[in-house]
Amino acid sequence: MLLRRLLLRNHRNYAHLDISMEPGVNVFLGANGQGKTNLLESVAMLALSASPRARREVELVGPVAAASRIEAEVESSGRRMELVIALNVEGERVRRTIEVDGARRRAVDLPGHFRVTLFWPDDLGLVKAGPDQRRRFLNQLLVQVQPGYARALSGLRRILEQRNSLLKRIAAGEAAADELDVWNAELVRVGTEVVDARASAVNELAPEAARCHAEIGSGERLEIQYLGPPEDMAAAVHNSLAEDLRRGSTSIGPHRDDLRVLLGGQDARGYGSQGQQRTAVVSLKLAEADLVAR
Repeated sequence: MLLRRLLLRNHRNYAHLDISMEPGVNVFLGANGQGKTNLLESVAMLALSASPRARREVELVGPVAAASRIEAEVESSGRRMELVIALNVEGERVRRTIEVDGARRRAVDLPGHFRVTLFWPDDLGLVKAGPDQRRRFLNQLLVQVQPGYARALSGLRRILEQRNSLLKRIAAGEAAADELDVWNAELVRVGTEVVDARASAVNELAPEAARCHAEIGSGERLEIQYLGPPEDMAAAVHNSLAEDLRRGSTSIGPHRDDLRVLLGGQDARGYGSQGQQRTAVVSLKLAEADLVAR
């Protein structure tokens, strides 16, 4: 899978950039603040459909106009494709348009056409950070390699929003508890799809991550374990109703998952040195790159 050409228009600090990639390794050199990370961010967006670092899409639109555009020529399995992501600022909102070979696509349908392995400075905290970052690690991998995962993940977010809103209304006496039944069923159905994909990905990552870590970590043993919801998610969701009503949010589901990293049988987050933690991150990223390239 190759990136042949990249064209940026009003993307962050790039008013205009048109660059063709050479075969093999391409290295970008420049002083701080010149846009190296912004360029790599645009490449990541082509794989994920959204920026992995911007909190709001309006941040991606440069000062030249109220619109930005990313275009690319990519090659996958001998086939060349043209990918486009266009952002248009409309008042306080940003409208995103995605095209593959000139045909409109939804955001959940773009991942998989072009694959990348990201390694940002923040990734060095993957082991010691909270569960959110480790779930993001799995999500960014799976939307690219697992057909349908991006759609399931989007569906899960919508279900959680609706269920949490309903929990607050029930607690306030504005809705009946049995109205949760349909959202509980959807949470279990879509949540199981997400959980199965993550568990499978961790099983595939584990041996390669262990091999890489043993090689660069002087034989140290690295293990990763997927910590998902209870096996009987339906019963757990049902039994959590009182707690969920008290909190006004959903306490059971894949949005609470974690990835446990062990070094020599001990939790790397609590017992690993900073050097050990960073070596573990590099090993995880190398394993991810291997899986993405398959």
